[in-house]
Amino acid sequence: MFAKSLAAPLLAFLSVVLHADAVSKKHWSKRGEYVYLPKEVQDYKTATAPNNVTVRYKNPGICETTPGVNSYSGYVDLAPNVHVFYWFFESRNNPAKDPFTLWLNGGPGSDSLIGLFEENGPCTIGENLTTVYNPYSWNNVSNMLYISQPVGTGFSYQKQGVGSLNSWSGDFHYNSTEWPATGRWPILDPLNYGTIDTTDLAAVAAWHVLQALLATIPSFDAKLGALSPARDFNLFTESYGGHYGPAFYSYFYKQNLKIQNGSMPGYQLNFNSLGIINGIIDEAVQAEYYPEFAVNNTYGIKAYNDTVYNYAKFANNMFNGCVFQIGLCRAAAEGNTSYYHADAPITDAELTAGVLQTCNEAADMCRDNVESPYYYYSGRGVYDIRHPYEDPTPGVPFSKYLNLPEVQQALGVTVNYTGGNAIYYAFQNSGDFIFPNFRLDLEYLLDQDVRVSLAYGDADYICNWFGGQAISLQVDYTHSKEFRLAGYEPVMVDGTEYGEVRQYGNFSFARIYEAGHEIPYYQPLASLAYFNRTLNHYDIATGEKKVTANFTSEGTANATHTESFVPLTSSYVQEFPIPIYPATTTVTY
Repeated sequence: MFAKSLAAPLLAFLSVVLHADAVSKKHWSKRGEYVYLPKEVQDYKTATAPNNVTVRYKNPGICETTPGVNSYSGYVDLAPNVHVFYWFFESRNNPAKDPFTLWLNGGPGSDSLIGLFEENGPCTIGENLTTVYNPYSWNNVSNMLYISQPVGTGFSYQKQGVGSLNSWSGDFHYNSTEWPATGRWPILDPLNYGTIDTTDLAAVAAWHVLQALLATIPSFDAKLGALSPARDFNLFTESYGGHYGPAFYSYFYKQNLKIQNGSMPGYQLNFNSLGIINGIIDEAVQAEYYPEFAVNNTYGIKAYNDTVYNYAKFANNMFNGCVFQIGLCRAAAEGNTSYYHADAPITDAELTAGVLQTCNEAADMCRDNVESPYYYYSGRGVYDIRHPYEDPTPGVPFSKYLNLPEVQQALGVTVNYTGGNAIYYAFQNSGDFIFPNFRLDLEYLLDQDVRVSLAYGDADYICNWFGGQAISLQVDYTHSKEFRLAGYEPVMVDGTEYGEVRQYGNFSFARIYEAGHEIPYYQPLASLAYFNRTLNHYDIATGEKKVTANFTSEGTANATHTESFVPLTSSYVQEFPIPIYPATTTVTY
């Protein structure tokens, strides 16, 4: 998830890097003459889902190198202008019996291949742009599906175009004198706008992708076996996945109920668990904890001074501040002129021009004044407070690997890979960031007794664990009181303590030590244990106790673990350009 205040410079840097990667190294000095364009793919195999959706697939033979374990990549062609990229990995254990898990990164517009290569996939990328086997991959215990969504993210596209991307806005420009081509890029339709700008719309599209793949993947290779209604389905996600996870799972769950009762056709599964890593679920609850985490975190780091701290707190709570404007957005969508209201889901039908503007202004207020002072004044990492602002981790950009011609041919893609696109701005402009829907979806799922596991790396700023803990205590469902009364137990793996967890029945909140935004990157063993315990209904603390309806963790009321502060060896604080105004002139009356 990008902070709005950082989105432009980050996208600028990212786009420049990705554009450079897309150009063949031997032609680097003649960039204006030579542009690398991925070749057309002719060796796809195709399968057709019952709803006439075409699925293109290849067995790429890369990344997963375990003998006998296959992967499949390609496109789900939902419509003539909707082509969603996916990469499916068989379980290393028992593909025919192991669960089926969908992984989604956040953003919005952050590709799920981030999770594949940097977090929980079968391989990582080494310095020489070769794959490195990941012994802690989540496909050790589950079949894993990664999709690039919403369409326009990563390799997914509505249309393709030879041209360049505006490094500030993410907009695509066709090849011209002003915008010389840097590659063949995925583009939106309508150009630079697309058709998906809210989480709820993205959920509908993702459901159709999932249904097409459920219908066809078993025919790719017999080892997977039939995806019967008894097969466990899990959704795990991260960051803006605090929106995606509850909304997608809730929508999928309700669609699955329709399939079960025969009111609609489709492939049903046993909806087992939802996992959210460092998720932003409800800004109205979590915004308060940006300044608190910046100065009162458990690492003893005071990221900015009292003046900035007091400003951020004031901006959150003042009249017409962050919380107030969130209320205006939600009341406007309800048509409630009294401002005082009970949160209700905001639907696309309610997003009239005035409501859109009201919600967009609220999102801007919160991002610019409560969250973003940290980026301007701390010099510290967005995703790890222990690191400098210009954070060198996680290391080699996997985008370089994905823009190698041989890799693109293996995957069956015909566009250059980009992490920068207009999806972020589309969602920002809709106000989706501050909707109450996702907390409400979470409450619905908990009342359906779906297992929900929240985990937060305790060094992450942008979706910090203070806010995560607050949302876990705020959700209102059947067993809220019992959950709040549960204590924190240490999270133990092979005799080592990796965190603290509060759990009651199917709901848990875990704080993971010494981990930034991407927990599986920092703590791969602990994250695999968290994943495995969630899927198989064991307690998160030990993995030794089967979870019952009234299972209760026992321990202290608060997560009190602290780490020693280690000063930065270098830091970078934003430089503010001096605006240039026209010279003053003498006015004669």
